[in-house]
Amino acid sequence: MNFRTALTAISLIGAVATAATAEAKELLLGTMAVPGTTVEKASHLFAAKVAAEMPGQLTVIVNDSLLKGAQLAPSVRDGVVDAVVAVHPYLSGSEPVMGLQNLPGVIRTAEDYQDVLAGFWREDLRTLWNDNWHSHVVAEGAWATHNLFTTKPVERPEDFKGLKIRVHNAETARFISQLGALPTPLDASEMAAGLERGVIDGLFTPSCYAFKQELFRSASHIGNWQIGPIQGWAILINIDTWNALSADEQAALTAAGAAVEAEMWANFAANTAECVDGMTAEGATYFEASKDAMSAIFADVNTQPVFDDWKSRMTDKGFDGDKTLHQTMTATSGQ
Repeated sequence: MNFRTALTAISLIGAVATAATAEAKELLLGTMAVPGTTVEKASHLFAAKVAAEMPGQLTVIVNDSLLKGAQLAPSVRDGVVDAVVAVHPYLSGSEPVMGLQNLPGVIRTAEDYQDVLAGFWREDLRTLWNDNWHSHVVAEGAWATHNLFTTKPVERPEDFKGLKIRVHNAETARFISQLGALPTPLDASEMAAGLERGVIDGLFTPSCYAFKQELFRSASHIGNWQIGPIQGWAILINIDTWNALSADEQAALTAAGAAVEAEMWANFAANTAECVDGMTAEGATYFEASKDAMSAIFADVNTQPVFDDWKSRMTDKGFDGDKTLHQTMTATSGQ
C-alpha cells in the first residue's frame, strides 16, 4: 500500500467514525403519563417521525414518568430535559396569553383554534415560548375536547350552583364561579379519589383522559357545555439544545413537528368521538347543552368579569387584551 492509498484509507476510517458518533445523538422528551390520550399519541408520533426523517442519526426518547404536568415547561426551560410536550392551561395563571383558549365562548371548536393559530396566535406563542420559557416550538396541538364530568346531571344553567368543580386554569375558575359553582383546586393524581370521597362533584378534563383514567366511572355524566373545550399542548425544545443541533437536524425536527401537528388535527374529531363512545358504551350518559342554555351561561353578566380579569393580567404582562380579542374574533369569523 502506497502513502496516498494509506492516507485515503485513514480518511475513510475517520469519516466512518464521525458518522458513527453522529448516529448516537439522542433527545430526551418529557411528557405526561396519560396513556391513550392525544398527548401520549403525539409524543410517540413525534419520536417516530423524527426517526423517519433521520434514521439512525437522531433519536427522540419519550419519557412519561420523569415529570408531572406542571413541571414540563419549567424543566425544558431549565435544561433538565431536551424537549417536552408542554400543557398550556397549566401556565395560563402566569401567562395570560395562553389563557385565550379558556375565555368563555371565544374558542369553541378545533377549527376555531386552528384559525386563531393561523391568524396570529402561533407567532405570539412562539415569541412567548422563546422569551419566557427558553424554548423553540415545533408543534402546537390540542387535547381531545374537554367536557364537564359530574357525579350528577348538569343540564340547566342553575345546575351549576353549589357544585365543587376541579379546574386547571384561572379563566375557567372565574367563569364557573359566576355560574355559582365552586372552583376547587386538586392535583390530577387525586381526582379519582376526590370524586369518590365527595371532595369534588365534577371536573373539566379531556374526553380521552377521562376515558383512559376511568374517571367516568365516578363522574358518569358527561356534559358538553363548550366551556374551554379546546386546550392546547406544544412540543418544545430547549433553546440551547436546539442551537447545538446541525441545520439538517433542525430541519428534521421541524418537519416532524409539522407532520405530527397535521396528523393530530386531522384525527382530532375521531379521537374525541372514540373516547366519548367508549364511555357511553360503558354506561356513562352524554348531554349536549342547547343553544338557549349556552346563551344563558355565556351572558355578559357571567363573561364580562372573566374578560376584565384576563385583560387586566394581559396589561400587567405588557399585552393588549382588546387587540388580542379583536384578532381572535376576526380569525374565527373568517373576515
